[in-house]
Amino acid sequence: MNHTKKLLAGVLLLAGASREAQASLVLDSGTPDNSKPALSLDGNDYYAAEFNLSAGQTITGIQGYITGGDTGVVGDTFTISIYANNPSTSLPAVSGGALFSQQASYQADGWTGLTNLSTTLSGAGQYWVAFEVGAADSTAGLLLPIVASNGSAPALKYAFDAGSGYTAMTGDNFGVQVSAVPLPPALLLFASGILGTGGLLRRRETT
Repeated sequence: MNHTKKLLAGVLLLAGASREAQASLVLDSGTPDNSKPALSLDGNDYYAAEFNLSAGQTITGIQGYITGGDTGVVGDTFTISIYANNPSTSLPAVSGGALFSQQASYQADGWTGLTNLSTTLSGAGQYWVAFEVGAADSTAGLLLPIVASNGSAPALKYAFDAGSGYTAMTGDNFGVQVSAVPLPPALLLFASGILGTGGLLRRRETT
């Protein structure tokens, strides 16, 4: 491995360490109360929560508080998506497609979803994270218990889709968490400096 590759590897390690150190919850609606009623998550019942970003962020994880109820089984799958906000309706802008969409699977009651993500939302503004069951998913029995009290970063709004498009929902907030890190402009400048140094070293090696 030449000097440039070694230096680049060091930059990538620093980037990873920076992400782990700075990750925070940009959405934390709170932990649900299992004694309360729950929302059905199935092929005709989708749910979304809106959150705000003051600047671009890299999404590193999305978790929902999900239970199996009476019919859910380990391995049931569902889809987690992120949509832009539709400014004319203040609902998920699904007509333009999802900014991010990935299948997740239920393993046990509690927080479950996607980790080790690296999905960039490049601008400030409102976004929606949705829990959906598409044609490729396998569940008809998962539940989203209702939150008893707000968490550290409550959702701005909630929405519900019963098969005819998202509409506003009030009173039945579900558990969702989104973790993210700010986009690191300082780290990018540092990386460019390191790569420049590597180029100089490589030229010296060839002379």
